[in-house]
Amino acid sequence: MATPKLVTFDVYMALLDIEGSLVPVVRETLGLSEEEAVPFVRTWRAKQMERAASSNSLERERTRFRDATRMGLDYVAGRAGIEIDNATHDALVFAWDRMNPWSEADGVVAAVKAKGCATAILSNGDQDMLEAVAENFESGFDHVLSSERAGKYKPHPAVYDLPTTVLGIAMADVLHVAGSPNDVLGAIAAGMRCAWSNRHGDRLLDPRYSATVELPDLSGVPDLL
Repeated sequence: MATPKLVTFDVYMALLDIEGSLVPVVRETLGLSEEEAVPFVRTWRAKQMERAASSNSLERERTRFRDATRMGLDYVAGRAGIEIDNATHDALVFAWDRMNPWSEADGVVAAVKAKGCATAILSNGDQDMLEAVAENFESGFDHVLSSERAGKYKPHPAVYDLPTTVLGIAMADVLHVAGSPNDVLGAIAAGMRCAWSNRHGDRLLDPRYSATVELPDLSGVPDLL
């Protein structure tokens, strides 16, 4: 693999521990048990992404990811019969800005930079959400590229074109680090090299769009450079 000029990272699946971060918040805020909080968070995430996907399909103005997050929360709370006041609702939605990185994530980003590669977030969140998340990494990022700039969500090719359209970096000079099968599909279909941090042992729905390389977590990413 030729050394890239830029390594882009998906945030919510590749870099951040969604369940590990949000389950304790949901338990404390809503008074749920562990057995209740885990499916609550999983359904919240699923409905958030469902609304993002429908935003692409509707061919209208992109629904803000913050709003998709709010809608997902409203859905799962409503299904569970839980009433949430406005202050609590906002606290839960903004918890997405403070999620914890996987244990190796910060060190991996620092190691990539130490090898002379620029680093960027390339993710579905709104610009303000991603900039807030970037503050959770001591190593920092050279660029934060939001799907908001593309007006679409992954796996739309406009998102994967952002390193070229915004930074002027050719697709061939980018390595994307994905955390989900959907992200792998989008990156490969767009012609981008993709390393999949497949820590949950997931499978691709369409094997025609296999990752350039598959890893059990982020630790091996610097070795690809």
